[in-house]
Amino acid sequence: MTKLTAFQSEWLPKIEQQLKQDLGVASRDSDFSEMMSYAVLNGGKRLRPMLTLAVVASFGQKITPSILKVATAVEWVHAYSLVHDDLPAMDNDLFRRGKPSVHARYGEAEAILVGDALLTGAFHVVSSANSTDTENENIAAKELLLLSQMLSYHAGAFGMVIGQVEDMKNHRQEAKIDVNWLLNDVYAPKTAALLGFSAIAGSRLSHVNSNSVADNSEIAISTTNSALLTFGTDFGMAFQIQDDLDDLDQDDVEKITSLPHLIGITAASEKRDKYLTHARQLLTDLATRDLTFDRTLLDDFLNVIGDDI
Repeated sequence: MTKLTAFQSEWLPKIEQQLKQDLGVASRDSDFSEMMSYAVLNGGKRLRPMLTLAVVASFGQKITPSILKVATAVEWVHAYSLVHDDLPAMDNDLFRRGKPSVHARYGEAEAILVGDALLTGAFHVVSSANSTDTENENIAAKELLLLSQMLSYHAGAFGMVIGQVEDMKNHRQEAKIDVNWLLNDVYAPKTAALLGFSAIAGSRLSHVNSNSVADNSEIAISTTNSALLTFGTDFGMAFQIQDDLDDLDQDDVEKITSLPHLIGITAASEKRDKYLTHARQLLTDLATRDLTFDRTLLDDFLNVIGDDI
């Protein structure tokens, strides 16, 4: 059993419980709350909140109820993106993880509104994170504001949404498809941005009330935050390329041009490995600077690329 496997066994049920608890009171309309819950509580991997918590744990910091709640907000954003991605105007998928997609079960208009509610609800989750904690473990209001700003940046027109816009060109064969466009304009914002946010959120939550960086200087913390943002982005890029490799036959059927189509399976695998190698180097540098940092959990994240995590 890897350290990550044990970590998942402990924290996945807690993530699920937090999501279930917050979604249960997400609307005054119980039927609509049920639709929102259906969209989120569908067996997802919870990779993004798990990454945030893993970063916190890697610095030896306690995962408080407030931190857990903040970590789950990104899952609301991720779920909303999948609901909208399945819509007829987008990918027109009738199933998601073996179950009817939200629009297939409840209707197209309802699915649009469920996505809207999940996106806006994510920021309520962040802003109300301290409602579950004791006062001495509260996250500072200015930190919650900054995390909200960062989440909106990585989720919106500078991040995931603009990646979706570019990806629609791929679906419609409207873009001049080349490697740089696919990596920089589609993969980096669409997939890697939220994983980058998840990692830097974990870093910020680790250091806001701790002395885990050796001198705890603003420069040292800023360097650590930047390294983990890049780590999460590298992980996201490798994750997307591996997804391309796994879905090569399906992409052929749907006439979607992915990286293996452009440069071949071998070259795509090499590109994936370059991102993984860079991510590991970031962990090496971080472990050298901060002796309190245990890289094992984050190494495990990298090692299972291609597995069903």
